[in-house]
Amino acid sequence: KLSIYNALGEKVAELVNSSLTAGKYQYQWNAQNVATGMYIYELRTDNFVSIKKMVLLK
Repeated sequence: KLSIYNALGEKVAELVNSSLTAGKYQYQWNAQNVATGMYIYELRTDNFVSIKKMVLLK
């Protein structure tokens, strides 16, 4: 699962919500309807979680 949250912790997008085989993947987030600012993305699998910050500049 790949989700994006705003600075308040509200989910603003869910880019992936399915099982994928091992490999490299690339996704684009259409951030047209969200404001410039800091966002948090969370990558979650059955046995791994990664949470990172990113800045959206328009």
